[in-house]
Amino acid sequence: MLTAAVAADRMPATAAGAARARARYEAHALVAAEALVRPATAFRVWPVRSAQGARIDLGPRVIVAAGFAGCAGATEAVAAAACTLGPRLEQRVAALFAARRALLAFELDAIGTERLYALADRLAARIRRAARRAGWGAGAALHPGDAGMALDEQQAVLALAGAGTQGIAASAAGMLRPVKSLAFVVALGRAVSPPAGARCDRCGARARCRIRPA
Repeated sequence: MLTAAVAADRMPATAAGAARARARYEAHALVAAEALVRPATAFRVWPVRSAQGARIDLGPRVIVAAGFAGCAGATEAVAAAACTLGPRLEQRVAALFAARRALLAFELDAIGTERLYALADRLAARIRRAARRAGWGAGAALHPGDAGMALDEQQAVLALAGAGTQGIAASAAGMLRPVKSLAFVVALGRAVSPPAGARCDRCGARARCRIRPA
């Protein structure tokens, strides 16, 4: 028996599009009716004590961020940040899959991902504003698991951000809980240049991303 998502993929394009549009409308209604999104954020700024290559000593923790190579000498501080939508949306997605409502589950999950990245963008904007008030520039957000920062840095970034106060944690393998959560670091300094281009333009997964803006 075909799942709803596979069946939709095998429909004529117009029918598949209509089915997805209906599922997306229903998913948005679920988010509103059931309060599935409960955003929370945390960030802290740490002065750089010392830096040797990719290793940056921030006092409580040392992070390894080869992705800061372009601004390593200019980095005076690092902002560690984390954000989450909370657990309710992922729980609803799991319940929909269990009820064999896969297309609705996929659309609800996609909406969650979109809202999570929008939340992360707003948090990064807060960090940039705080940096400007201090007379600093702010670099691009660097996420554990990106090129230039290993996934096993996840727990260090969460600790530096104070993410535990918002219920965000990482497994030993670096996977975040709740699932719809993100952690990142931003280089700060008077000579740090702002990132070139939009976040999506710098992402290695942009060619296959389903939620990337057209």
